[in-house]
Amino acid sequence: MAIKLEIVRFLFAIMLCIANMIIYGLKVNIATAIVGMVKAAKPGDAQQIATVYECDFPVVEGTVVDIDGPFDWSTTEQGLVVSIYFAGYLVGMFPSGYFADRFNTKNVLLFCVLANGLLTLLVPAAAHVLVVLYIVRFLTGLVSAANLPVVNVLVGKWVVYEEKSTWVAIIYAGTSLGTVVSIFSSGMILDCIGWEAVFYIHGTLPFIWCVVFYLFFADNPETQQYITESERLYIVNSYGHRAPESAEMAVPWKSIFTSVPFLALIYTNTFGNFCWYFLLTQLPLYMNKILRFDIKSNATLSCLPYLLNAIMNPILGKILDWGRQHNYWTQTSGRKTAVFISCIPPSVCLLVIAYIGCDRTTSTVLLIASIVLCGAIFVGHLLNQNDLAPNYAGILMGITNTPGTLSAFILPALVGALMEEGHTMQRWRYVFWINIIAQISAFIVFVTFGSGEIQQWNYEAEE
Repeated sequence: MAIKLEIVRFLFAIMLCIANMIIYGLKVNIATAIVGMVKAAKPGDAQQIATVYECDFPVVEGTVVDIDGPFDWSTTEQGLVVSIYFAGYLVGMFPSGYFADRFNTKNVLLFCVLANGLLTLLVPAAAHVLVVLYIVRFLTGLVSAANLPVVNVLVGKWVVYEEKSTWVAIIYAGTSLGTVVSIFSSGMILDCIGWEAVFYIHGTLPFIWCVVFYLFFADNPETQQYITESERLYIVNSYGHRAPESAEMAVPWKSIFTSVPFLALIYTNTFGNFCWYFLLTQLPLYMNKILRFDIKSNATLSCLPYLLNAIMNPILGKILDWGRQHNYWTQTSGRKTAVFISCIPPSVCLLVIAYIGCDRTTSTVLLIASIVLCGAIFVGHLLNQNDLAPNYAGILMGITNTPGTLSAFILPALVGALMEEGHTMQRWRYVFWINIIAQISAFIVFVTFGSGEIQQWNYEAEE
């Protein structure tokens, strides 16, 4: 029986939003949980002396800033626990993008979410042997790599051109919402129950989504059971719609790798993700070691900007759609505006944070602003693959997001190595500058060579 209201494409988009919530939530929970997994620095340790000397804020009575966990890991090992996930993510990105384009996309996404839940449940046991934990984290990143390519493919199948920026913003709002729920709940669970419960609770909930998605949704509107015929026709006849037979089309590799807008996108995806991944993986650590927030305040403040992101991105997407529909700007201009927002203002915020010393309030406000502004990547360059070639969106995402994940792997390991002798603002300043230079260069390249229009090689195989 078809749902009478023509809302199936919107329900499908909501399911994609929730899938993003799950994947991103399971991606970042360890960044908070690790604060309670490792032994606290003891009085007299070089790290403790350096941290307290830099910013010795008064501690509110009854709060605990440093939790004494069971594992005696160095800062380099801690950084690798977080970053090894992204090594798997990087390795799996291109293969998963290819599979997403060539196979049943629904099944790829189901496997991605299901495997994430199962591997998350293994973390508490694996943590007792560091090498085993590295393997589990690597595998989790490997199976998560399909997420963005799959979503890009499904956007081409289910989201009509006139509604693209709005609904893609809502879909990608799941990455922010998942981060909010994950960081906040991780902090609360860690404080009340313990670090193991973080992974047991988070690893169990994704199975509910898997059951609903498997039973009620199809890979494409052409084969969807619960849909009106009028909505089905509206979707499949829309401009730029990705038909099921596109999976059989030959891939125009030469045209792809000689396309200037696509080469610009590769560069932008590589360096325009630095600030986002840096704050995503290292914000709780900075809040704890430099700004000296206790775990509850840390969790609350760390997740606040992602909550704002989930609100602001759909608004920005709606504005971009509205302006294009009224011919105030082109799709290309809209994408370049989003890339500017995600690159330049956050760089300014990081530059100020790097040099204002122990001004906790201003630093916190600017960190929150940085994440909110960086979130525009989801209506900027991370949507651009679908602009250029909806028929090959998964493959393009696999290609561009492979180097685009390098920052997520490099930055946590770099921070860990730099902070071996203690957390100081001078050492953190080096990392801030790396992010600033990367973001600015990404904007320059995209605004010069980027495009938001469908490229001719999207139709080469059809012709």
